Amino acid sequence: MQRYFNLFVLFILLSSMAACGPKNNINTAPDISALPYSTVQVADAQIAYRVYGNGEPLLMIMGFAGTMDLWDLDLIRELAKKHQVILFDNRGMGGSSAGTEPVSISRMADDSAGLLDVLGYEKAHILGWSMGGMIAQELALNHSDKVDKLILMGTACDSVPVAKITKELMKMDTKELLSHFFPKAWLDKHPDAISKLPYSKNPPNIEIIKAQGEAMINWPGTCGRLELMHKDTLIISGVQDDILPETLSFELAEKIQGAWLIRFKNAAHWLMYQAPVSLARTISTFLIVREDMLAQ
Repeated sequence: MQRYFNLFVLFILLSSMAACGPKNNINTAPDISALPYSTVQVADAQIAYRVYGNGEPLLMIMGFAGTMDLWDLDLIRELAKKHQVILFDNRGMGGSSAGTEPVSISRMADDSAGLLDVLGYEKAHILGWSMGGMIAQELALNHSDKVDKLILMGTACDSVPVAKITKELMKMDTKELLSHFFPKAWLDKHPDAISKLPYSKNPPNIEIIKAQGEAMINWPGTCGRLELMHKDTLIISGVQDDILPETLSFELAEKIQGAWLIRFKNAAHWLMYQAPVSLARTISTFLIVREDMLAQ
């Protein structure tokens, strides 16, 4: 249990590093956690969500131990200029209930599809970050009709390194964990980066963190099934990501026919907080490119 406690302490630490006022507009709110959310019933769980912007829907799937509050506000603001951005909490996280079914990557993919159904979206573009990218792959494979274009950021398809890396992360103390999220040279130039991170209004439950960790360790992976997936796909990696290294993104790019691969220099696993506007514009460019251009 101590290994999960270390991660729990990390996210409690990040949750206490900022304060927010009672704003309710994404253009004026100091962070996403200041904004109200709604809940809907999806299968056996109540799922909390927020929707911003106008345009084609873009569902954002959060990574391990995170809530929708942790998306970078500048990233969401920029994406919401051209898309209807749908944020939500995975089951048991933030404002979502745990439900009665065990947490697994495929179960969370089913939740993502169910949320789109309940909200009345025939399909949506999907962005998954880290563990969210694993969920996004399962969503695209198991609910293909719900997925338009796919963006996979800082993630993998191979279950073996995912399980190994997850077990290693669980053993790290808070200081060591923080040292892996940003490149040291970049963090030296931005010493206030940690204090500026968004925070979660509802700190994560240690039992759900444990369940998510076990879900990644037991995930069978998708490498052998990706040839069955025919979705326009953008893969994004930080060149200095040492949590889910970019070699795993290269593998994804090889497995998914016609995939785009974008590499951010001087960026690690939390590249979203390093270059949120550039990241958003990269994503938006991919989403508006016509299919015939992607096929060239």
